[in-house]
Amino acid sequence: MRIIEIKLLIFLFVFIQIPGHAQSKKDMKNNTMTISLKTGKNPISYFETLSIEPTNLFIQSKPVNNQSPHIQLALNVIEVDNKYATHLWYAADSSDKQIINYPKAFKQYAFHLKVNKSEVALVVEKLAFEKAFFIDLGQIAIIENFSLQYEQCIGEWSEDIEGNQEAAFNTYSILLSAGDAQETISFTSTDQSDKKQQTLTWKNYKILVLEDDDKSLKLMVYKKD
Repeated sequence: MRIIEIKLLIFLFVFIQIPGHAQSKKDMKNNTMTISLKTGKNPISYFETLSIEPTNLFIQSKPVNNQSPHIQLALNVIEVDNKYATHLWYAADSSDKQIINYPKAFKQYAFHLKVNKSEVALVVEKLAFEKAFFIDLGQIAIIENFSLQYEQCIGEWSEDIEGNQEAAFNTYSILLSAGDAQETISFTSTDQSDKKQQTLTWKNYKILVLEDDDKSLKLMVYKKD
């Protein structure tokens, strides 16, 4: 019996040392959870009704090209029967400007990376007014009693008299809800070169469109007094 116990302890010790299987450190403060990550697969964590699976963390100090991120996390989030799969990535250009695609919104929650040199953590917190977030196509973001769903994106273009394409743009549709009220509103692409922001207004809410593409929108929601 003693030999079996010793073998079991050795097995557990070796398993814990395997890269990607070490237990993540978790820190809960002010209804926010910070999960320290290691390269490769990380253990499942739980936050309120969510099951959070950081399935793979990839880090490269020197990306192979300008389109390749320095850090990328494959993330699965499950809430009862709803499953959300996405990627969070971080890059820095030659001027050390950060290029990110988060915080990502899923229902009432926001997911983003906290990067400090080679240390990476996943931060989970509640969505809030006046804080920018990215929402993927088909997903719903909920802030208090207000919800927003990125419904669809339709690519369009204009032609000159000879049939040559002059400009291409997208038309986006988002479904807004508050209480019993609900409405779908549409808007066209933001001019990214001029850094102009579109402002959409609905009832007591103002939505800023900060960035847009066919896969995700970067928005910020204000609630009017």
